[in-house]
Amino acid sequence: MASEAVKVIVRCRPMNEREKALSCQAVISMDSPRGQCFIQNPGATDEPPKQFTFDGAYYESHNTEQIYNEIAYPLVECAENTKFLVRVSYLEIYNEDIRDLLGADTKQKLELKEHPEKGVYVKGLSLHTVHSVAQCERIMETGWRNRAVGYTLMNKDSSRSHSIFTINMEIYAVDERGQDHLRAAKLNLVDLAGSERQSKTGATGERLKEATKINLSLSALGNVISALVDGRCKHIPYRDSKLTRLLQDSLGGNTKTLMVACLSPADNNYDESLSTLRYANRAKNIKNKPRINEDPKDALLREYQEEIRKLKAILAEQMNTNNLSGQVA
Repeated sequence: MASEAVKVIVRCRPMNEREKALSCQAVISMDSPRGQCFIQNPGATDEPPKQFTFDGAYYESHNTEQIYNEIAYPLVECAENTKFLVRVSYLEIYNEDIRDLLGADTKQKLELKEHPEKGVYVKGLSLHTVHSVAQCERIMETGWRNRAVGYTLMNKDSSRSHSIFTINMEIYAVDERGQDHLRAAKLNLVDLAGSERQSKTGATGERLKEATKINLSLSALGNVISALVDGRCKHIPYRDSKLTRLLQDSLGGNTKTLMVACLSPADNNYDESLSTLRYANRAKNIKNKPRINEDPKDALLREYQEEIRKLKAILAEQMNTNNLSGQVA
């Protein structure tokens, strides 16, 4: 089974009102055609900027639609003459508790379970059937309003949790011979809360507890990435946090993964931006092994078809050789 590297892009947002009020200077620059990002240490302007190269680098002038068309669309392009059953779920990990953002009780704590075939899953997580993009967006907005947010000195609507919006698809297709095939796919849209330093956010009490949990889970994610990149590691610490257990398939498993690292251009956030770039740079080296999730009979049929194709090629080559021998004689 062929390995495939995790794709990583970086995106730099415009300065926010807080950064403008502080008269911050930009320390991020991009060479988008080459996928390069540069960051200048504001305390050492005589030194050259640090350079990182990714699968894509997008600055303030690039809009979300352009990024989607160039980076995300190839991952989700669907086939023709195919029927889909699409269901979505939306959860958050708040203080290491899992909550269903679309459930009847959004404060109820849900349990993580593991199944020998479908892997790690959340028991009791609600699934909602959708029939259009607009309906999917409305459901996402409903869940977003239920997320835990709070005021900090860095962000008045700071995310206090990680969230995962999952699109589950069952794909039914009929081939040219009239035979039906069933496949399954899952698209995880993961929004990670940013790491925080208490000295900058001014977090106290409940906000500080939330920040501690956020930082611990991000640290666990960093350890998983490091272990996956280090080929000598026999143990991958997925179980160190709920986040890494839920993302086990996305990190080194049966999946195509795209990471978008978001940056602030401001010199005031130099340390956070540099940390994010290093984090993303490590993730580039993760290798996944995506495969088609299909009905077992379809998988067997695929093997037979491939074997027939090989045999036909061998037979054609032998016939061509015999014909050439007859012409020479």
